Amino acid sequence: MNDFFLLNNESLSYVFVDQNIEIKQIQVKNLNRFAQFADPIKKLESYSIETITPLIEPQMLNIMGMCSLVTTISPELFKENVDQPKAIAELVLKIIEVNEEIFKKEEKETDSKDSSWFNAISYLIKHGHSEEEVLNMSYGAFLKYLKEAQSIERQKIKSYAIATRVANHAKNQAWEKYLKQ
Repeated sequence: MNDFFLLNNESLSYVFVDQNIEIKQIQVKNLNRFAQFADPIKKLESYSIETITPLIEPQMLNIMGMCSLVTTISPELFKENVDQPKAIAELVLKIIEVNEEIFKKEEKETDSKDSSWFNAISYLIKHGHSEEEVLNMSYGAFLKYLKEAQSIERQKIKSYAIATRVANHAKNQAWEKYLKQ
């Protein structure tokens, strides 16, 4: 999904067994519950109808939980179609597509011992977002905002380092000239 899709917290129209439904992006405030439901699917090596279909029956409750958080499908419609594993697998693939940031395979970072959700949320709050705004963001938008805030902070640190270096090597007049620029 593109940046505007993420930023506007848009949903995707989808037809599930002749019924129009919406597939929504997961919001940060519901991420913990969604992650619990999505975990068995996230453990797959790849996402396709062939890899998801065998999980339909044993993971039906988790799939229903995911659908309750990110689709407008009614429980009755889902219940009426539990015997259609291909349709359910296609629906799960669309959920993965709309919420691709959650289903990306994570690269292990060794230096992130000190990170937590609270730290990430407070970091965005320090950069001008309200707590309510952050919690209501889609997960994809949350990651984009977090990445941009980190980029801005790195640029500030670089600017401070350059200014410090200039100050240490400049004569008094040269330093004054630099500051005025």
